[in-house]
Amino acid sequence: MIPHKNASISILVSLLLVVASSAAGETVELPDSPILMRAMVDEINRSLGLQMEDLDQPYYIQYTVDDVINYEISAAYGTITSFDRDRSRRFFVHTRVGSFELDNTNFRDTGRFGGFGRFDFASQASLPLDDDYTALRQAMWRSTDRSYKQAVETLTKKRAYLKDKTIEDRPPDFSSASNVEHVDPPARLDFDPEAWKQRLREISGHFRQYPLLQRASAQLLVGAGNTYIVSTEGTRLRFAERGALLIITAEIQAEGGMRIASGLNYFGHGLDELPALEKVKAEIDELTARLIEASLAPVLESYAGPVLFEGLAAAQMFRRLLAKGVAGNPDPIGGGRRMAPGPDKLERKLGQRILPRSFRVYDDSTVKRVGQTALLGHYLFDAEGVPATRVDIVREGKLEDLVMSRVPTKKRVSTNGHARRAARSGNWQAAIGCMFVEDEEGLPEDQLKAALLEAAQEEGLEYGIRVASLGVPGLGSSRSAMMSFFRVAQRGGSQGLDDPVFVYKVYVADGREELVRGCEFGQVRLRDLKDILAAGAEPAIYNFMGIGFGGRTAASTIISPAVLFEELDLSKIEEEQDKPPILDSPLAR
Repeated sequence: MIPHKNASISILVSLLLVVASSAAGETVELPDSPILMRAMVDEINRSLGLQMEDLDQPYYIQYTVDDVINYEISAAYGTITSFDRDRSRRFFVHTRVGSFELDNTNFRDTGRFGGFGRFDFASQASLPLDDDYTALRQAMWRSTDRSYKQAVETLTKKRAYLKDKTIEDRPPDFSSASNVEHVDPPARLDFDPEAWKQRLREISGHFRQYPLLQRASAQLLVGAGNTYIVSTEGTRLRFAERGALLIITAEIQAEGGMRIASGLNYFGHGLDELPALEKVKAEIDELTARLIEASLAPVLESYAGPVLFEGLAAAQMFRRLLAKGVAGNPDPIGGGRRMAPGPDKLERKLGQRILPRSFRVYDDSTVKRVGQTALLGHYLFDAEGVPATRVDIVREGKLEDLVMSRVPTKKRVSTNGHARRAARSGNWQAAIGCMFVEDEEGLPEDQLKAALLEAAQEEGLEYGIRVASLGVPGLGSSRSAMMSFFRVAQRGGSQGLDDPVFVYKVYVADGREELVRGCEFGQVRLRDLKDILAAGAEPAIYNFMGIGFGGRTAASTIISPAVLFEELDLSKIEEEQDKPPILDSPLAR
């Protein structure tokens, strides 16, 4: 599937590096920088003395530095289309003035940015790459000064707003946490850019034999980084990360103009965990064959009945219906009318059943791999420097807990190590890391298909529907995936599912399957999860993240079995389509 650019890969890049050049490429070891840590500690302690006239002083400040080295290589049809090497130190400061009970955060100031408001934005800067103590502190000082001035201005507006409003059960703005002192060895990256350029030429060049495709590309993101976190409470933390993400995308256009896109992604905590070239080529062949078959398939006009989501599609579905809602994030003050309970806000459903009684859901971001597959959502310390812990979210079908940062909600006060940052961002909120969905009564694949056919037969239907994957907007998105995103937004945001890419009719009479295309889901609600008839026994792993289009999300993983819904609606996508190209592709000549 088309993933989103990884949050753990945004952290992959930036300090004074030691580079050893050789025929084999580069060995980059990011510096073991006591000067950077000392500069952060000294400047943050001094910043507690900030005060404008008789206004509030800071009661909490956190500094974060991403010291990273990143590479990005893109290729199409056997040629390199771009190559970037990024070495940077990104500095972020969060300043809280007031008190734990009431501070400058969690407030939407509608007077800023054209009415969209401002809340919890981190002040940020680029730090020098050289370990010059004075220059480092100078950059931190200027950014901290801006952050403090914004904080006191926002707190003044927030207090004025609260004087005229009645807000029931407003939770505190912040909570306490234990300090952490931990230093990893510095990150190290062994990378041969020229060798990987050649590999991407071979991967993307493999598409030259398929002239029916209109677009095809390959992209490699690789990097390493040290993240430093220092707080006025005493946290002194440095953790190291590495990561590599290989993204392959392809798009075809059916005769009527409909675009169909899909892709492959491979993640590893190191380059050595990416698959061999021949395996990638073989999976490109399989993907292309499915796209060509889909382009020739009939359009599904209308359907209402049982739907079987294969493991990957099920994980994508749980991302839409569950992942955001189980994150404990309060509504900011100034947000106006609160939304009714839905998949984005599940706190009000704590203690209620949201899944069949045989289901359990938990988040354990300390898990690095499942089998041989690396998990993109793995981490040991969150964005607030709190150690990650396992959270049992759903037990026996009941929603029991939420993943939390240090920002309280009405029903949850304490952090469990789930403050997450999106790629290239200094802002964070509670979010999943590695979310596992399991059914203790999970069925083997053949029995699950039999359950689909039985459910279709009971409804008097000629066939049931099997969905293999959903379209996902993000890095490398095609136009069709973008249009899917807009359709989901029009249907009610995350209460809708992305358009299915590979959809099959499974006939009751003989079990044969027929590929169809061009359909979208009706509104799928959280309550539909309680009507899951059965689930599989084997998990599928879905790594994803988001930057830019489609929304910013932290690097995450959902591990889910296939699931069978009792009844969902699908209908033909009503959309004007571009006509196919007049001339054949040059590859067809």
